[in-house]
Amino acid sequence: MGAGLLAGYVVLLATGRRLIEATWWQIIPVAAAVIAFGAADALGGSGFVAAFVAGTVFALVAHEDTPTTMRFLEETGALLDAVTFLVFGAVLLGPALEQVSWQVLVFAALSLTVARMVPVAISLWGTHARAPTVTFMGWFGPRGLASIVFAVVVEDAHQIHSTTILTATYLTVGLSVLLHGLTGAPLVRRYLAWYAAADDRQRPTMESEAAHEHRPRGPTALLGR
Repeated sequence: MGAGLLAGYVVLLATGRRLIEATWWQIIPVAAAVIAFGAADALGGSGFVAAFVAGTVFALVAHEDTPTTMRFLEETGALLDAVTFLVFGAVLLGPALEQVSWQVLVFAALSLTVARMVPVAISLWGTHARAPTVTFMGWFGPRGLASIVFAVVVEDAHQIHSTTILTATYLTVGLSVLLHGLTGAPLVRRYLAWYAAADDRQRPTMESEAAHEHRPRGPTALLGR
């Protein structure tokens, strides 16, 4: 959290006083992530969680300059995502499929439906989101990159039943990539058609606002404003 705060205020200070060229702003969140990961790992904590928290705090503090400073990370992250899924399909998924049981298959199916869609519906309670939006957001969730990372952590820990955990995780991620990839384009077109069918007066409020309008912004957001 401290790394994210520091990086955010450095960006605000540098922006206000024009101390750093815009091109070099992109190094600041990278440094924050490295510092957070390294500090947490040295203290015996989770570097991944620390970097995630630092990034969240950074976005809250430097929200107006986040798109500019995060461009390098987003482009690099997209490339690394593609490489990760390539390695996943080429190295990890094949051996996992050889150990699939009907119990693991049922678990994977529930993970992609009930276990993901119900929490999303609950989290959207009170936003006045329409049923198509809730269903759309519940179906299209994370493609499994975080699951792959945590699976690798489990494998390195050599815990009891780690083979079953890894098999269930890899199968779930594989099904997610396949099913979401196949349904992505047609369901997006259908959702857009539903939204376009309503005129401006009937168009749902939640779906008509920009995403940033639904969350608090700025340093005071950390204090629960």
